[in-house]
Amino acid sequence: MRQIVPPVSLTQKILGQTKSDAGSSYRLTTHCVGIEQPEGVLLYHTLTGELLLLEKEEAEQLQNLSGPVPPALAALVPRRFLVSQEADEMALTDQTRTIARMFAQRDRSITEYLIFTTTACNARCFYCFEAGMPKAVMSEETARAAGAYIAEHCGGKPVQLVWFGGEPLVNVKAIDVISGILRQRGVEFRSRMDSNGYLFDASLAARARTDWGLEQVQITVDGTEEVYNRRKAFVNPEGSPYQRVLHNIGLLLDGGVQVTVRMNMDEDNEPDLYALVDDLTARFAGRPGFSIALRVIIEDKGTRPYSYTDEERHSLSEKARTMWAYLDQKGVAVKRALSQELVVFSCWSDKMNAATITPDGRLGRCESHVDQGLWGSVFSEERDEEMLQAWRAQRPPEEGCRTCALYPRCIRLKNCVTRTKQCSPIERAEMRIKLEQAILGSYNEWKTGDSARTGTA
Repeated sequence: MRQIVPPVSLTQKILGQTKSDAGSSYRLTTHCVGIEQPEGVLLYHTLTGELLLLEKEEAEQLQNLSGPVPPALAALVPRRFLVSQEADEMALTDQTRTIARMFAQRDRSITEYLIFTTTACNARCFYCFEAGMPKAVMSEETARAAGAYIAEHCGGKPVQLVWFGGEPLVNVKAIDVISGILRQRGVEFRSRMDSNGYLFDASLAARARTDWGLEQVQITVDGTEEVYNRRKAFVNPEGSPYQRVLHNIGLLLDGGVQVTVRMNMDEDNEPDLYALVDDLTARFAGRPGFSIALRVIIEDKGTRPYSYTDEERHSLSEKARTMWAYLDQKGVAVKRALSQELVVFSCWSDKMNAATITPDGRLGRCESHVDQGLWGSVFSEERDEEMLQAWRAQRPPEEGCRTCALYPRCIRLKNCVTRTKQCSPIERAEMRIKLEQAILGSYNEWKTGDSARTGTA
C-alpha cells in the first residue's frame, strides 16, 4: 500500500484519525473512487482527499472483505477508507463542511473577481444564457472604481481576476484601466478570460500576458469550419471566423498564454466534434499550454431553449465519456490533478472571498445572474448580508446522495441556474470524468516525480 496524495490538511485537522475497534465490522467507505491500474488499484477518498495505491493482493482482500480486517488492510481504518457498517457518512461530510466554513468566515477579504467588462458580444450563440439581456458596457469611471475597490478589499493578498462578458474584448479599455490601477497600487494579480477569441490580434496577444497578467484563455469552438461559423453567427465577420480564431489561438500560445478550447456538445454537433479534435490536434498538439475541454450544453438556455429527455441525458452522458476518452487518446485533454483543498463551496455564488462586478459596478455572486441577486457596489461599503446568505442556501440532498461516492465533492445551490433541479446523469458523468482524470493526473505526477500542479478538479 502506497500513499500517492496525502489527505487534505484542513480535513485532517477537523476529523483526525479514527481508532480501530476489534469488535466492529467494517466496510469500504461509500465516499471512495477506485481505478484499476496494471500495478494495482488506486483508491481515492472523496472526503479526506487521500489517494492510495493498493497492490493487487490487497485489492483482492478488500473486495472479499468480511469479518475481521486483515492485517494488510488495517491501515485503511484510521484513514477512513474502512468504516463501521452503521457509519453515517453523509452526516460526517455535512459536519466537516460546516466546520470548514466557520474557518472561511473569519476572513472578509475578497481576492477573486469575475468582471463583466460588458454584456455586449460580437457573436450570437443560440445557447447563450445572456440572450435577450440588455447590453451594457463598463465606463472608464466604473473601471477605475472597480480597480480601487479590488485593491482596497483584497487584504494585501494576491488577486485572481476573470475577464468575462458578453465578449470581454468588446471593452478592452476597462481591462486596461483595472489592470493599470492594480499595478499602480502594488497589488499582485493574475487573470484569465472567457472569450470567443475573434477580437484578439497580434498586439493584444503580445501584451495580454504582461499588461493584464493573463495566464489562460478559454475559447469556445463548437465544430469544424462550416459548423462553427453557423453556430457562432458572428456579427459582420471578416472572412472565416473559424480560421481567424484558430490563428489567434496560435498568437496567444506564442505569447505564453495557455489556451483551453471548450467544445460545447449537443446531439446535433457531437459527430462533427471528432473532426474538430483532429484539426485542432494537427495544428496545436504538443504546443505548451494548449488543451481541450468538453461541456454538454446546458438545458433551457438561449434563444432556442430546450429540455433534454431522460433518454437524451443518458445518451449525452455516454457520448461525453466517449469524447473525453478520445481527447485523452489524442493527448490534448485538459490536464488535471487533485486539489489539496476540501470542497466547501459550490462556485463563485457561495464562496466567501469571491464576487462578480457588473458593467455598472454592482457586486454580485453568479456569472449567470448579471442583474439579479446583487449585494453591493464598488462605489459603496454597504453590503446586503441577507442577499449574501441567500446565495449560500443549498438544496436538500436527494435520495441517491447517501450512496453517491461524489457527495463530498458536490454542493447544489438553490439559486443555481446551470444545474438542473434534480441531479442529472450528465452532471454525474462530467463530475466523475473530471475526478478520474485528476486522480490519474496526480498518479502520473507521482510516478514521474513531477510535483507541479497542472490544474485541479
